Amino acid sequence: MKYSVCIFDFDLTLADSIAPILDCFKFALNAHGVKVPSDDVIVKTIGLTLEDAFEEFLGEKNDEMILKLSDTYRKRADEVMTPLTRFYDDTLGVLQLLKNAGVKIGIVSTKRAYRIREVFERENNLSVVDKITGIDEVSACKPDPEGLEKTVLYFGAPKENVLYIGDSYIDALTAKRAGIDFCAVLTGTTTKEEFLNYPNVAICSNLTQMLKQVF
Repeated sequence: MKYSVCIFDFDLTLADSIAPILDCFKFALNAHGVKVPSDDVIVKTIGLTLEDAFEEFLGEKNDEMILKLSDTYRKRADEVMTPLTRFYDDTLGVLQLLKNAGVKIGIVSTKRAYRIREVFERENNLSVVDKITGIDEVSACKPDPEGLEKTVLYFGAPKENVLYIGDSYIDALTAKRAGIDFCAVLTGTTTKEEFLNYPNVAICSNLTQMLKQVF
């Protein structure tokens, strides 16, 4: 088996978190009297930092307002993010199959690490993951490769034996900058045609197809 380490993005790669993310963004924007964009516009920002997403919604870099919005978002997320986030039907099964085959499992996400842990703990499946690197553990977020490179270093595996799996062009660019093989899944908002602009070993409809096609 070529890949001894598989590192995944989280939101829209392993889990459907659209409902709580929409809830948190709308709650924060309404709380501060900012016009709420359409659901499609909000969803397309998944993968960006909160600060970058709010800057897009505001149409300007208003640091004071972005700080307020982000703080309100996080407080709301403490209430709804974990309960409303749902793993895709095949996620835990695919991770367990990889784990049983001796593959090490990592996650690199713009979500805070403890929130990801909470979702796995809710399902009593935290043990399937060997390393979680969240946005709170890096100085620069994706597409900067810092988080991915730190996770690869943690596992001590050669880069050619590591695969990064994600749903966004941001993930694809992160892998390219880190010099890591990338597999796209079409469970997010980035299309197959967009992924063709980035190096990839496969473009798959979901994690099950990824397992069959890559492994």
